[in-house]
Amino acid sequence: MSVPLTASLYVPGTLDDADKVLADIGTGYFVEKTMDEGRDYCERKIKLVKSNFDLLIEVQLTWMYRGSEKTVRGSCGVRVSRTS
Repeated sequence: MSVPLTASLYVPGTLDDADKVLADIGTGYFVEKTMDEGRDYCERKIKLVKSNFDLLIEVQLTWMYRGSEKTVRGSCGVRVSRTS
């Protein structure tokens, strides 16, 4: 198994205790958790990242739509409305 020392440096390592894991909670802090707690923590983080990604896509599409609306309105004087 490779163990990260920095963002680009990994060293060989072995797992002594497979019942516990360290979870990186940010700013250089780690918390020891059971394997089940660690799995739950990772699943929650994945859901959070996916949710934030979906929100960013929605914001980007809104900005793109507003930009195209301004372009159309400015070029022909007609406002384009989106219908759902």
